[in-house]
Amino acid sequence: MLDYTFTEEQELLRTTVREFCNREIKPRIKEMIKNRRIPSEIIKGMGELGILGMTIPEKYGGPGYDAVTVGIVAEEIGRSDPTVSIPVFFLVDNAWSYLISKYGSEKLKNEYLPDVAKGRKIIGIASTEPNFGSDVASMTTVAKKNSRGYVVNGEKSYISLVRDIKEMGGGYVTVTKTAPEKPGTSGTSLIFLPYSQEHFDITYLEEMGREGSSWGAFRIKDYEVPEHYLIGKENEGFKIIHEGFEFARALISVISAGTALESINRGIDYMKQRVAFGKSLTKFQGLQFQVADNVAKMETALDMGYRALWVYDQEQKYHKFTRFQVSKEIAKAKLLSTTWGFDAVNDALQWQGAFGYSTDCPEEYSLRGIRSFQLAEGSREIMKQIIARESIGKEFI
Repeated sequence: MLDYTFTEEQELLRTTVREFCNREIKPRIKEMIKNRRIPSEIIKGMGELGILGMTIPEKYGGPGYDAVTVGIVAEEIGRSDPTVSIPVFFLVDNAWSYLISKYGSEKLKNEYLPDVAKGRKIIGIASTEPNFGSDVASMTTVAKKNSRGYVVNGEKSYISLVRDIKEMGGGYVTVTKTAPEKPGTSGTSLIFLPYSQEHFDITYLEEMGREGSSWGAFRIKDYEVPEHYLIGKENEGFKIIHEGFEFARALISVISAGTALESINRGIDYMKQRVAFGKSLTKFQGLQFQVADNVAKMETALDMGYRALWVYDQEQKYHKFTRFQVSKEIAKAKLLSTTWGFDAVNDALQWQGAFGYSTDCPEEYSLRGIRSFQLAEGSREIMKQIIARESIGKEFI
């Protein structure tokens, strides 16, 4: 039996979040672009609404929602912020606080999760390095164990929320080698690194889009952290890091679909008002067919995103799917939602003619923002590799 309906509680949450977005986020988009930051009042409001750290159990101050419910909020935020800056903030904080909720020590969870759930601190991910992205085996960051914990040295680049975490507090789920002598990824661990001015040398980078979301790189120098900051078991980080990436990828799927559907709606509104050659743009069949193609694709992508989140929940809670099945479902959703989403926004921009190319048009900055999702948390090429591997069979690739 298939049931595609949301619960009454989920629909109420959607309505509440939509009202918050219309009241607090949409009116401040231009301000966010100008100042290149998310207003602190919005982050505070999201914390008060209980939509940061949504999977954090009640024991640690969170609401303990499932992944599908997190997706509902992600979609609404994706619809409200064309720059996708706030959606990036939302998905990073939620995906990686979940990993700490599941694999962190009790001491680490009690120390950070209550503040994350209230929007007082942020959890980020530090994986990428200057010379590697998805190739974790090539990582150079190393954590050496001593009697007190670990001493970490290395460099991370293209990291989201660096300024936000510096200013608000929090830290990073950090991918590091704890046994560099082991082959491939077998000596990889996850260690939580709180922001430290003494041990982080930050360089800020400027993104092509996502104006409100900070981005940067940092060197980690002789940073000693206690042993209870290890997430999961030592040298088994590669096995669990993908649970965080997959959650983030599934959220990107519904965000991209929501963002693109709003662009389509704005484009349709423009066409209804614009007259060319004596008739409304909506009278031109070529444009009608573009609308039809984009609506069909993006509503399908949205469904795929929610299915990916549902499959993720089923595997995490009930082990009804294998990890490889989950990876494939999520890769399909992310690949299509980000590819089709970019094309849909680009078409909506085109419908608006010269105005579409101006910085006053939301599609101008939406196009740059949504493009990042074709790279973030695993590129399109990695998604294709996952789908091919699970379709053909790993042993044949």
